[in-house]
Amino acid sequence: MKIHGMAFAAALAGLALGAPAMAEEGKPEVVTRWNSLAYKLEDKDAAGRWRESALNGKALVQGLKFDSAGNIYVTTARWGGPDIPATVSRLVKSGEGFELQPFPSPALNDVKNPDGLKAVLGFEIDGNDVMWILDQGHIAGAPSGPNDEKLVLWDIKSGKEIQRLSFPSDVSDKKCSFLNDVVVDNTSGFAYITDSGIFSDPLCGGLIVYDKNTNTARRVLNGTKFTNDEPNFSFAINGRQVLKNGRMRTGADGIALSGDKQTLYWTNLTGNTLYSLPTALLKDPKISETELQAAIREEVVLPSNTDGLTADKDGNVYLTALQLNGVLRWEPETRRLTQIAYHPEMVWPDTLAWAPDGTLHVISNHLHLWVDQDMDFDNPQVPNFTIWRLPVKAEPYLK
Repeated sequence: MKIHGMAFAAALAGLALGAPAMAEEGKPEVVTRWNSLAYKLEDKDAAGRWRESALNGKALVQGLKFDSAGNIYVTTARWGGPDIPATVSRLVKSGEGFELQPFPSPALNDVKNPDGLKAVLGFEIDGNDVMWILDQGHIAGAPSGPNDEKLVLWDIKSGKEIQRLSFPSDVSDKKCSFLNDVVVDNTSGFAYITDSGIFSDPLCGGLIVYDKNTNTARRVLNGTKFTNDEPNFSFAINGRQVLKNGRMRTGADGIALSGDKQTLYWTNLTGNTLYSLPTALLKDPKISETELQAAIREEVVLPSNTDGLTADKDGNVYLTALQLNGVLRWEPETRRLTQIAYHPEMVWPDTLAWAPDGTLHVISNHLHLWVDQDMDFDNPQVPNFTIWRLPVKAEPYLK
């Protein structure tokens, strides 16, 4: 999202003609819900500071992933300020619900820690239980430090960091970059990152190609029409314009990797086109920008803009549909688009995640209300944050 200081502003909209078919696969089920997030903090001083903070109970949850044991992890990217106790958390049972426990540790989530995690939005947990943590660096829209915008690889089973890369300025611009999401190919050791580029006008959206083998990254498609906001694109959710003080403007956002790892898919949040590129071209540094752009395929014009993407082993791509309160499935082989989940309370379906049993989940978070500072954390008509189990079961691309 385009952010000005503490406020967020930007753009989206435009519906494709017609609507996707609705699948008869059942209804989404609620896993857990919150009106406001509760953190489990062992340190009494930290718990006290959080209790007294003006941000207490006002954190926004965004990312969602599972490890192989079924543990659930979420991110809270500290868009509101540095007082948020953790930007990555594991959910722990508390009564009938869950609390957020800082992960991997309170120390690594400490904003005063020069090597700590500052503002994590997108992350992935691969088939080896390695968490790929993408740190935006920007806290509440403030400039990031020289080593804050980074990718950290954390081995969940051993409890150790195994690799990290602080992105140089030619990969992640410290003024305009907004590192959004990441997908992982363990076979080749490559990962692909979307940068929404919201801190400048025009936007500086782009893709980042990371090579784990050499611990290096390079930026591609910087500031192109394929990675920036679509001109004049705006949208509404449940009849409410997003945003109330101007249209939302966000570049490259959702990203997915095909089951065979041969194709990368992505969308711009401010737009409704699904793009794709062969990963063989992205992995080859000798391929020019002109060649990359020429190889981009416009897969489909969607009936809604989308935030989160994922894929299964069979090549199907799943996309959250912000304007449809649901989730879509794109089948590249048949060119068929289907709405596979809908619920009137699935407002701003954000991130998709596979559980170890192959069931697909999504987290919804009313993000537009939070950005407009209109979120009711006490008695909302609908709980603000919900993790949904979707009527889909498949083998995820990560396996």
